[in-house]
Amino acid sequence: FLLANGALGSPDEYEIRKNLIENDKVEAIFVLPREMFYSTDISVTLWILNNNKRERTLNNRELRNRENEVLFVDLRTWNNLIYEKSYVMFDEETIQKIKKIYTDWQSPNCPEKYEKPELYRSVKKAEIVQKGYTLVPSKYIEFVDKDLNINYEEEMSKIQKEMQNILTKEQKSQEMLKSAFEGIGYAIK
Repeated sequence: FLLANGALGSPDEYEIRKNLIENDKVEAIFVLPREMFYSTDISVTLWILNNNKRERTLNNRELRNRENEVLFVDLRTWNNLIYEKSYVMFDEETIQKIKKIYTDWQSPNCPEKYEKPELYRSVKKAEIVQKGYTLVPSKYIEFVDKDLNINYEEEMSKIQKEMQNILTKEQKSQEMLKSAFEGIGYAIK
């Protein structure tokens, strides 16, 4: 089912989340991009609940035991498919990529550590309990600090050059204005 993102960590829904997690009903949480619906531009969350997360065969697919695990997927940046310039709509290729993340996680071939920074991560119940039963994906999915790879000396040198160019152009503009006013007999002092 779909819910506003506030339900992931709000104190108002704490008991509901706690009961769902304690009873091992939450299978996956997908945070969707903003503007997926005509009626709202906020990001919403797709919750997948499951009463049977045990190892079994379902619809000719082998499923591994996923008891006491939750898959978190953050799709907020998958918003480049704008439909009619008013809302995001996933195309078939994107839907298949999302499905693959989910079905690979369910598969018996799923690695013990199933995660991709800034996109998805499988989390054990114990970690969710430790974090106060919050289901906010950013509490579990690793986000890369892209600022770590910035060469500050080089960047500051570029900024200084750009600033010098701006100041030089501004000085020329001021001189042109003064000259124009002097030309019509109104010197600026």
